[in-house]
Amino acid sequence: MALTVDLKCCKDDNRGIFYEESERCLIYLPMHETVEDVYKTITHEVIHWCLSDKCGVQFDETLDELQEESIIFNMQWADCSL
Repeated sequence: MALTVDLKCCKDDNRGIFYEESERCLIYLPMHETVEDVYKTITHEVIHWCLSDKCGVQFDETLDELQEESIIFNMQWADCSL
């Protein structure tokens, strides 16, 4: 169980994407303006992995894509709202 994060120099419609089947994240650098922005996207995709079945954590309920995105958003901005 290991996550791989690959940085890509080509443009894509996404800033980053997580593939559960291969446990791989792709981060598209041209879609970011700052290094901090890249770090935020990496963190976002790693949290996707943490919420997936591949990470080894089992949830009692299945999350749909919108619920998962909402959880990740709230986690990443929690320090600003506290």
